[in-house]
Amino acid sequence: MEKIENIYAFCDRWCERCSFGARCEAYAAREEVRKPENLEADDEKNRIFWENLENRLPETLRYVMQKALEMEADLTDFPGISTKAKFDLFQRKAVNNMVMKAGRLYEDKVDDFLDDMADSGRIAMDELQPGSVFKVTGDNILTEAEKKDADDFIAVIMRYQLQLYLKISRAYYSKGREEEEETPAPGPRESDGTAKVSLLLIQRSLVAWHGLQRFFPDQSISIDEILFLLMRMKNRLESEFPDALSFVRPGFDL
Repeated sequence: MEKIENIYAFCDRWCERCSFGARCEAYAAREEVRKPENLEADDEKNRIFWENLENRLPETLRYVMQKALEMEADLTDFPGISTKAKFDLFQRKAVNNMVMKAGRLYEDKVDDFLDDMADSGRIAMDELQPGSVFKVTGDNILTEAEKKDADDFIAVIMRYQLQLYLKISRAYYSKGREEEEETPAPGPRESDGTAKVSLLLIQRSLVAWHGLQRFFPDQSISIDEILFLLMRMKNRLESEFPDALSFVRPGFDL
């Protein structure tokens, strides 16, 4: 199968869930030796997974907007933000960037939610999976299909928890570097491509959190706060990177 040049330049770094693995120069070169017959099948399975998740985005956005209206929550600006994490980045003035501060706050909120759910015995570490992977426990009265949905939502949230901040940081770093160029390079800008990936991660995370509300209805208020935070980040990124959504990523947007 023909490979797509530089497809990995603007991706979410989740190779195992990618629907273009067989056509990625980096991933296919590593995996074709181990399981050449499965790459295309994996791609199709992953394509269906993301299509099903992203089809839920319109309903999720409607929910967030309606809930914000009911609670009179402003989704265009950030209230005071205090975070646990330090801004140990290459990004100049990172501590004053509200979107990046929100990204750090989001990391904290994900940790707090997962810790609370683990302490109450409603999720637990999956010892059969490498790394820190949480799944719902048998204490939750769910069908197998519901359990899979919940586990998938948790996996999406955990995968993008740290990745989101790094992508946002890179987008602003690239934007600052581009603005300092005396003669801007023609063509699409790296900052817009990275901002587009950041927006993709936010959208998928929004759907995952809204999906979890179905399984943890008693946590609806705390999840609403997380949804509002993600929505504020989305709105601010779209405002500060107006050309991001029109950026064409190799492979993904063709």
